[in-house]
Amino acid sequence: MAMRMSHGVAATIGAAVLAVGTAQAAPAVAAPRANDGTPGWHWVNEGWEPAPQGDNTLPAARYCRTFDLELDSISEDVRSKVLSRWDNGKPKDTYYTGPLTVRAENLTTGKAKNYDMGGDALESDYPTGNWHVYRTHGPVGIGMPIGASRGMPASYYVMDGYHVLRFNADNTERTLTVRRGPETDICAALR
Repeated sequence: MAMRMSHGVAATIGAAVLAVGTAQAAPAVAAPRANDGTPGWHWVNEGWEPAPQGDNTLPAARYCRTFDLELDSISEDVRSKVLSRWDNGKPKDTYYTGPLTVRAENLTTGKAKNYDMGGDALESDYPTGNWHVYRTHGPVGIGMPIGASRGMPASYYVMDGYHVLRFNADNTERTLTVRRGPETDICAALR
């Protein structure tokens, strides 16, 4: 499950299969450029790469309001595979998968709990490299920042089942557009 904690999102690669319909990359054939000047892209057949999740502190002002949230990977073997690239070389679609256990801690009280975030995810990016769509088949950790979240309250969640988030082009706003399965509000659980 690729957490990509710098964006407050944790996930694995199995979700890519959900969105693409297959875990295998299509042949390396360039997609035609759109007539509107939209950049072209092409399928790639790249190998699996380790996707270490690391540790991250999410500030109270962005997620839990009253306390900083520490997320530490205590057991992980997350891998990623680029499925397609924009013609500028940046990844277009990347699939994440693998086991991931995260220790979440309220840094004010010390209250902590371990969470399984070893689901799958498919990350689709804009040609700039910013996130565009994030599809998950959980459990996957996802941050919904204060002032930037649409579709559910701001917090940090473990989402199980199938969820889809859409990001605006500059990644200042994220909207939960598909919600099929339970969500655990980690901020509420650790208050």
